[in-house]
Amino acid sequence: MKKAKSLICVALAAILCMSMVFAVSAYEPLLCYLGDADLNNTVNVKDATLVQKYVAFLATLNNVQLVCADADENESVNVKDATLIQKYVASMDVDHPVGGEIIFDYTIPTDPSTTVTEPSSTVTEPTTAPTEPEEKMDTNITIYFSNNVGWSTVNAYLYNEYKGTQKADWPGTAMTLLGTNDYGEKIYKMNVDVSEYNRVVFNNGKSQTLNATLSVASSGFFVTSQTPKTAMQLGVYAFDETDYGKLTTVKLDYPDGYKKPIYIWTPQGYDPADTSKKYKVIYLLDGQNQFEDDAPYNGGWGSDEVVTALQHNGGEGIILVGIDNQRNRDNELTPDIGDVIPAYANQGFENGTGERFSDFVADIVVPYIQQNYNVSTNPDDNAIVGSSSGGIEAFYIGMENMDIFGNIGALSPAFMLFDKADWDAYLAKFDYADTAKLPRIYFYNGGGDSLELELNPYAEAMPQWLEGLGYPEDKMIFSHDDKNGHNEAAWRCVMPEVVSWLFEL
Repeated sequence: MKKAKSLICVALAAILCMSMVFAVSAYEPLLCYLGDADLNNTVNVKDATLVQKYVAFLATLNNVQLVCADADENESVNVKDATLIQKYVASMDVDHPVGGEIIFDYTIPTDPSTTVTEPSSTVTEPTTAPTEPEEKMDTNITIYFSNNVGWSTVNAYLYNEYKGTQKADWPGTAMTLLGTNDYGEKIYKMNVDVSEYNRVVFNNGKSQTLNATLSVASSGFFVTSQTPKTAMQLGVYAFDETDYGKLTTVKLDYPDGYKKPIYIWTPQGYDPADTSKKYKVIYLLDGQNQFEDDAPYNGGWGSDEVVTALQHNGGEGIILVGIDNQRNRDNELTPDIGDVIPAYANQGFENGTGERFSDFVADIVVPYIQQNYNVSTNPDDNAIVGSSSGGIEAFYIGMENMDIFGNIGALSPAFMLFDKADWDAYLAKFDYADTAKLPRIYFYNGGGDSLELELNPYAEAMPQWLEGLGYPEDKMIFSHDDKNGHNEAAWRCVMPEVVSWLFEL
């Protein structure tokens, strides 16, 4: 590999400079593997993710990493290399020796005045494939738009929030007319690779919808409110599906002396008698706003529609557990991590009661679900998600119960209830050394109204604070949309990405 020779020289020269005081005659050959971008001696999906981040200017690679990341050996690291690595991990045939050894032979002369000899490298064919390849869904999906606003044309403006790329200039690409539904609405469709474009705005060139996330859990969209014309609210549904699962409500004893409603949704195909199949679970705070279109604050989240869309695209079903917070909401969803800033304490937020609610979720709700439903008890298969006060409480519950929840969704979180000193003290109590036990965290915040703007500084800072304490960068993501306001309509548009990112679909 000629590339290896040119790139590695820089690294070796640096080693030489640091080693001049020693009389060294030779170093052992440097060994790594084609596709092992993070140099941990294993080629897996994390290497593909790192390459994608490098391409999107979200990560840097040193010279050795660049050699190993160049999976197609064309002397350039790009998205094609990430695709090759993903195919190798999935045990698919690839035209290059991904997983094979890269050996750099080099020597450092004893006389530091002489130059370093140019290294040579060879790549050997891989001897074994990954023992348990991770299954990944096909990222090529079809999205649908029900034109219930009477537009003469429907465009889809597709872009990538993290890469800063777009499919076409505004207003985007014209969608294809599919037909008319039972309501007399024309249905438009478009094929999208959601690994390339993860956001969509539907428009007619003048009026437009909110920005919605696109993932393998996306399918159909329709307008739920035409106000304002510059950011119409979107509903979500699974196109061409008639089985939308089953919703059951139970009431469990809450420590404050009343029975709290718990809304349990099981997906299509769920068979309580089939105990061999264990389902992932998402526990959702503000459960009263999850499943009904007439829920407060611009309708429900449509989380059941998102999971049904995921199944429509070939994914597995997920059980949803909505926990009601209509009673004493501000108190239940405020964790005990310090004194609430006076300005917010005067608005009725109290610290301390969030700990009681956290214990209720961990000690009563989760055991009930695990005893009565076919669910996985692996933390990686369980998530806790909430928004606003529910966002800060979901973060608190997940951090306090890492043995239960391997995934956290903190949407528009009210982190600003506490000052930086209280957060520093709280976050410092956790051990970040065992990264395998740390949850994956999806942070999100909008900027479409005054409350989202007020929340954003702390929401954006939290992953940076955690990273400074040693939290792995690849276990966190911060998503921002400057048009989305503080309401269910916005969080509904985010849920497809929340689901797919947390469970690495």
